[in-house]
Amino acid sequence: MIQGGPTPVVFKLFLFLLLLIAALQYRLWFGDGGIEEYRETQGRIEDLKREGELRRIRNAAVSADVGDLRDGTDAIEERARHDLGLVKPGETYVQIYEDMEGPAPVVKSDGSLHTTSPNTKGHTKPKPKGKSPKPGAPSPTP
Repeated sequence: MIQGGPTPVVFKLFLFLLLLIAALQYRLWFGDGGIEEYRETQGRIEDLKREGELRRIRNAAVSADVGDLRDGTDAIEERARHDLGLVKPGETYVQIYEDMEGPAPVVKSDGSLHTTSPNTKGHTKPKPKGKSPKPGAPSPTP
């Protein structure tokens, strides 16, 4: 009976099964709850784990600060010095600027500050005395 090839019923059954497998595969890879969504969810879980670890570290540091503030005065004094500018009686407050772009201040022998221009590299030229200023230039104030 079957000599010429597959019968139309077998061919139709084979085609139906092939389309069914393709539809299921599409749903598996691209559908709701498929592999693509699974991978996105796994990536989000990893991000949340990293964020949780960073927050645990930060919380431990804050908890240590709270313990220091409750138990000792050293942490309170450190915060007051840093945040509020606390200076105890008998102490001298010194602030150091590390701005290499601006002019460098120089302390003169009389205790006053003198600012040099940035292109002189700390050396100043003495101005000749007795010369008058250029016309239109502002007069120096005493």
